[in-house]
Amino acid sequence: MKKITLVLDGVADRPNAALDGKTPLEYAKTPNLDALYRKALGGTVLTIPEGLEVGSAVANLSLLGFDPYTYRGRSIIEAAGLHLPMNEDDLYIRCNLVTFEGDSFETSRIKSYSAYDIATEVAEPVVRALAEEVFGGEFQLIYCGSFRCTLIVKNGKRLYPVDFMPAHDIIGQDIAPFIRTEGKQAKFFGLMKKSYDFLQEKAIPANGMWMWGASVMPEIKGDTRGRVALSETLLMDGITTIAGLPNIGTKREGRTFEDFLEEKLEKAIGAVREYEDIYVHIQETDDLSHELQPVEKMEAVEAIDRVFLKDFLKNIGEDYTLSVASDHFTFSDTGAHGGEPVPFLFYDSRNEREQDGRFTEQSGRDKQYTITAAELKAMQKQAETER
Repeated sequence: MKKITLVLDGVADRPNAALDGKTPLEYAKTPNLDALYRKALGGTVLTIPEGLEVGSAVANLSLLGFDPYTYRGRSIIEAAGLHLPMNEDDLYIRCNLVTFEGDSFETSRIKSYSAYDIATEVAEPVVRALAEEVFGGEFQLIYCGSFRCTLIVKNGKRLYPVDFMPAHDIIGQDIAPFIRTEGKQAKFFGLMKKSYDFLQEKAIPANGMWMWGASVMPEIKGDTRGRVALSETLLMDGITTIAGLPNIGTKREGRTFEDFLEEKLEKAIGAVREYEDIYVHIQETDDLSHELQPVEKMEAVEAIDRVFLKDFLKNIGEDYTLSVASDHFTFSDTGAHGGEPVPFLFYDSRNEREQDGRFTEQSGRDKQYTITAAELKAMQKQAETER
C-alpha cells in the first residue's frame, strides 16, 4: 500500500480583499481536490509545536515524521542541501539579498525579501566582490544562488542561539526595531550595515543584505527505508541530505509554473512505482505569499489541481493513502508566517468516507478535529497494517 503526502507550502492563508474577502484556497476552482476531500477525513493538523520556529523547516520535519525538536536553525540545513562543508563547531547564518527603501540602513524598510528574485548571473559577481571587501577572517560568505547566501562563522557555535527576524516576516516594516547594536548580535548588524554601504554603488536590484536563520548542526534521524521526497528548495534538499532520505529534485527557476508541474507530475508518478512512502512538496504558493501576490497564489492553487493532482490521482494505480496539507500559514497580505493548525485531508482508497466541504482553512476548522503531524503520519501506518 502506497503512503503519499502532498504538502502545498504556505497555501493556508486568511481572507484577502483582492479575492473578494476570500482566501486563495476558497477562491480557487479546485474540482479534483474538492472531490478528494469529500471522500476523505478532514480537519486541521498542528505542524509546529508550541515554542518552535514558525516556518517550513519545523513544519516539514514534523510532516515527514522526524522529531522537530532536533531543529537547530535553518541556515545549516540549506548549507547541507548545497553540500557545503559541515563543521559542528561553526555557526551558519542565512543571508538574503534584499531590496530596501529609505535614506539609510537604519531608516530602511524591506521592500522585497528576495531583491525581486534577483537572477544568479546578476548577483553572483557582486556577492563575490562583497565577500572579499566586507567579509573575511572568521566570516566566510558563500553565494548560494539567486538571493540566497550563507555566512559561516568559524568556531561560532558558542554564539548560538542568535536571534534575527526573517526578512519575509517584516516586508514593508521599518527595520529599526529589529537592529541590535549591543551584545553578540551587534557584529552581525555591523556587517549588514557595511554590506548596505557596499551595495549602494552597484546597479542591481539588491541594495542590502539581511541575516536570519542562525543555526548549528542538527541531528535528524528516522527510518528512511522505502521512502523518497520530491522537492525543489534548498531547505528540503538539506533536510533530506542530513536525514539520508532520497530526494528527487525539480528546478522551478526560469520556466512557467505549469511546465514545472508537468515535470513534477512525471517524477511523482515514477516515484510511486519505485517507492512505498512518497513525500511531494510544492513551494510556489509560499513564494507568492511572500511576494504579496494573492491572485497569483490563487492561480497557482488552480494549476496544482488542474496540472498535477488530476493526472497524479489517475496514475497511482494501486491501494494508497494520501495526506494533503499546508505546512503552515503564509499571509499574502503581509508575507508573514502563521503557526496555527493548518487544513488537512486524509484519504484511504480502501476506506472512502463521506464529508461535506472543501479543502479550505474554514472547512478544516469547522470539522473541530485537530491532530498533530505525528498523528497524521501514524494514520498512514495504521491504514497499511489494516489491509
